Amino acid sequence: MSFDTTIDLGEIGEQDITVAFDYTRGWPGSFNEPPEPEEVSITSVQFRGIEIKPDLCREKITELEQEAFEHMASERRQCDEDRAERLHDLREAA
Repeated sequence: MSFDTTIDLGEIGEQDITVAFDYTRGWPGSFNEPPEPEEVSITSVQFRGIEIKPDLCREKITELEQEAFEHMASERRQCDEDRAERLHDLREAA
């Protein structure tokens, strides 16, 4: 999965980048199993096709991970809205 965002690259100012990440959905757990939190792992940060992740500080990576969580939450909300709209349309058609 990936998303586009803007970050400050120092002397060249704010630039658009593409962030690729892996997402693992969390699970609430059960009596025998502990809960598993959701996780995001940034796999790539590209600026104009150049990999810049190794050049970013840990703080910036943490900020990008938070944006990835927000991106996934937005995707889930959109999916829920689309499903509700589809069900509404099916009810209207029946």
